[in-house]
Amino acid sequence: MSSAQRQYILQGRKKVRGWFYRVDAEFFFLLTDYQNRNALDGSVVEIGLHHGQSFIALCLSLREGQRAYGIDIFEQQSLNGDRSGHGDRGRVERNLRAAGVDLSAVVLDGRPSGSVTPADILGTVGAARLFSIDGGHQREVVCEDLALAEKTLAQHGVVALDDFLRPEWPDVSAGYFAWFAQRSRPIVPFAFGFNKLYLCYQSHLARYQELIASSEFLRPFLCKHCSFGGSQIPVYQKFLQPDSQPQERWLEYLKLYHPDFYATCVAVRRVLRRRREPRRTAARDALH
Repeated sequence: MSSAQRQYILQGRKKVRGWFYRVDAEFFFLLTDYQNRNALDGSVVEIGLHHGQSFIALCLSLREGQRAYGIDIFEQQSLNGDRSGHGDRGRVERNLRAAGVDLSAVVLDGRPSGSVTPADILGTVGAARLFSIDGGHQREVVCEDLALAEKTLAQHGVVALDDFLRPEWPDVSAGYFAWFAQRSRPIVPFAFGFNKLYLCYQSHLARYQELIASSEFLRPFLCKHCSFGGSQIPVYQKFLQPDSQPQERWLEYLKLYHPDFYATCVAVRRVLRRRREPRRTAARDALH
């Protein structure tokens, strides 16, 4: 990560209102950093900016010549049928400037996402290497947004779908499954983050899964692997159950509210275990 990216992911994003959780922020940076290091070119696109919390993270990954495309109805809240988020163009622009983003590389489109065509994006910023979807939560809107992402995604690109499988927004999941059943390109899920489903072309699934598996920060948050969408994919979120033991409740609290502290504690514990292991082995050998 660049210093600006790292500073924003650790501290800066907390100053911007929104719902961009630490695990998903790590996903965004791992993916865009990998793309940058491997010269995998492309734009970044987001539907549903709110105040720009995750959009800023995308913009800070831009290299020279790359551009960002943000779509939001902003002050036209009469078009916000499900009241999900509340965009504010002026606030987004101020937050972008405060984070050090060059606004000349940013396009803000104040139309409903259904009015934006693939040609609008491709002709303005080019194919997307990361396309974030967090707009309208109705089934038809989600399905259309995924279709727009599919038609503008670079071969090495990633789609991040927010609020998938959230009980409060069942239509997001319905929209995903409707799109998945009729998609025309081999785009498949490769991971569940904290609050986002991540998808890419089948050809890049293995390398992106290897990338996130190599993350020391993400490792303590991995809950399980499951079969979904034709692949085995990692899951980095789970629901806390009413009958969970106190220790589990405490650990889940740390994961949610103090993720960096939790990850550090796990890493320190791992190091201490490794240091103790030679001593235990030596003690066992001495007994024999």
